[in-house]
Amino acid sequence: MRKINKKNSTAATLRELVMDVSYLIPTNNGTLTSIYFDNAGTTPPFRTVVEELEKYTPWYKYISDKSRKAKFLSELYEESRISVKNFFNADMEEDTVIYTKNTTEAINILSNVICQQNAETKPIVITTYMEHLSNYLPWKFRCDTVLVDVEKNGRLSMSDLEEKLDRYKGRVKLVAVAGASNVTGYINPIYEIARMAHLHNAEILVDAAQLMQHRRIDMHPEDVMESIDYIAFSAHKTYAPFFTGALVGNKHALNMGYPLCFGAGITELVTDQEVILKKSPQRYEAGSNNILGVIALATAIQTMIRVHMDVIKKHESELLSYAMRQMKENPRVILYEDSENLEDQVPIIAFNVEGKKPEETARYLYENYGIITKNGYCGADLYVKKLVEGSPYTGIVRISLGLYNQDFEIDRLIKALKSFQ
Repeated sequence: MRKINKKNSTAATLRELVMDVSYLIPTNNGTLTSIYFDNAGTTPPFRTVVEELEKYTPWYKYISDKSRKAKFLSELYEESRISVKNFFNADMEEDTVIYTKNTTEAINILSNVICQQNAETKPIVITTYMEHLSNYLPWKFRCDTVLVDVEKNGRLSMSDLEEKLDRYKGRVKLVAVAGASNVTGYINPIYEIARMAHLHNAEILVDAAQLMQHRRIDMHPEDVMESIDYIAFSAHKTYAPFFTGALVGNKHALNMGYPLCFGAGITELVTDQEVILKKSPQRYEAGSNNILGVIALATAIQTMIRVHMDVIKKHESELLSYAMRQMKENPRVILYEDSENLEDQVPIIAFNVEGKKPEETARYLYENYGIITKNGYCGADLYVKKLVEGSPYTGIVRISLGLYNQDFEIDRLIKALKSFQ
C-alpha cells in the first residue's frame, strides 16, 4: 500500500475537490466509512460547484422575462455555452451547445434530426456492441442500424468498422461511438474513427459520458479529417449535480431539424396559420431552462481545467494500475478487460468472483465492507452479454473510480475480495 507523502500528495489534494461522499454505515464487520466506486453512474459534486450554487440560488428564477434579475441569469446561461465550447475546442461560430437533461436526451435529439432529414432514404447509422443503450436504442428505433463487433478482449473491432463502412458505402450517415466504455473503460480511437467515417462521407458522434471527466477531447484537431462532428454528455457524471447535459455540434445541420420537444421558448412567431422556429440551440430547449444545472456544469468544467486534465489522467492511471495489479493476484477474480495494456483505459474495471453471482458479490462488498459498486448489465446489455458469453454469469460487477479516489479504498476492496468465500 502506498502512503500519502510528498510524492503522491496530489491524491489528497484531488480528494479535497469533491464533497465528502463517505458516511458511516453498519456492516457485518462493524461500523465503517463507506467507499464509493460507482462514479461511472454518478459522480459527487465538486466543492466549487456547491459554492457557486449557493451563490446563485437566491437569484434563481425563470430567465426569459424582462426583469433585471432575469437578464443577468440569461447572460450567465448563454456565457456558459462558451465554457463548454472551450473545453471541447468547438468552433465558436459554426458549432452550438444545446442543453439537455442528459446524454440520452442529447443523442435522441440528434437521432431525431438525422432521421427527419433523411426520411425518404432511411439512412444507415453505424454504432457498436460496446454502447450504452442510450447510444443504441435512439438509432435502433429511428434509422437502419448496423452494429460493429468487439474483439474477444472487449475492444472495438476497427477492422469490422472499416468493413461495414465499405459494405454500406454511400448510405452511412453517421458513426455513433462511445468515447470510453462504461463497462471496461476502454477508450476508443475516436480520431481514427472520425477519419474513417469522413473518408466514407459520414459524420461521427462521440458519446462522451464516460470520457470527458477523464480526458480532454478536441473536436477540431489540426487534421480536419479527424474532427468530431457531435459530442453528447451528462453533467452528473462530471462532478455537477442538477441533471443537465448537452449536445455539441454543427449549428447549421441542427437548424434543419425539428425539436424533440415542442413548447414555449422555441419560436420566433406563432399564429393559427404559421409557426416559425428559432435557430439552434433555442429551438431544442423548450420550457423553463435549467439554470442551476448549467451553472453547475460550467463550474465543474472550469474546475477540471484549473486542476488540469493531465493531472487527473496521471492520478487515475496510477489508481487503475494499482487496482488491476492487486485484483490479478486473486485467482478467483475474473477480469473482463486487458489487464496489461492500460494506457487506453479510464479507471473502470469489470469483474466477477468465481462461483458467485454478480449481485451476490456487490451485496457482499456493501454489507461487509461498505463498498458501493454497480452490477448487472450497467445499461450496456449487448456488450456485457458479449463479455460473459459462454460462462455461467449473467452480468458483471463494476468498480468505477474518480479523481478523488485513493489507494486505501482499493486496499479495502482487495481485502474484501480475498475474504469472500
